[in-house]
Amino acid sequence: MPNRAARAVFDAWEALFHRALHLEELEPGTEHLFFVTRRRYLGRPFEVDGIAVRPGDPVVEMHMNNALIERALREDANVVRAIVRLLRQARVSMPALARVVQQEKFHDAHVLYGITMIHRGIEHFGFHTYPLRNPLVRAVTSWHLTNILKMVNPDADHILQTHRDVLQPKLVVASKQKIIEMFGEGHLAGREAEMSSAQGRGEAVSLDS
Repeated sequence: MPNRAARAVFDAWEALFHRALHLEELEPGTEHLFFVTRRRYLGRPFEVDGIAVRPGDPVVEMHMNNALIERALREDANVVRAIVRLLRQARVSMPALARVVQQEKFHDAHVLYGITMIHRGIEHFGFHTYPLRNPLVRAVTSWHLTNILKMVNPDADHILQTHRDVLQPKLVVASKQKIIEMFGEGHLAGREAEMSSAQGRGEAVSLDS
């Protein structure tokens, strides 16, 4: 269990981070795995689902709910089980994400992107993963995410040593249209049946990308 000082630092950092980046909840008052904001993309060009993204293009920037990640890693010492739990939470959050990206404020943003350590199995939700190719961005991101984990989990060093291959930060991207097609109203019922069938075969929570 993290000590009170570490908990206070974590909570203060999260509040400052959310204000600085103007992060928005998917549904006010409901806890979801993602926060979003509209931003101009500043990284290297990439393409996803046939859409080219270049520096300056508007995008939907996603940020993981670190409180949910912290809780999952604190309550289950097995990292694989904790990630499976987070994937289940992602499944719950995707319809809300699909609704939000259809709002007028995101009308000119055609791609969602984010950077996270929790990415194994996320392809089942329409996302693609790419390595962070910029050495500086990779180093700073790894340092930031590693220190968040250390603040909230006393076994962070052991977790990072034994699961380094799983907890490598990556760029996670998807087209807005893909997310709407998979999880928007009118598409969700069929997708739920498909994912339930895949989960029954052990696919939806697979950690092998």
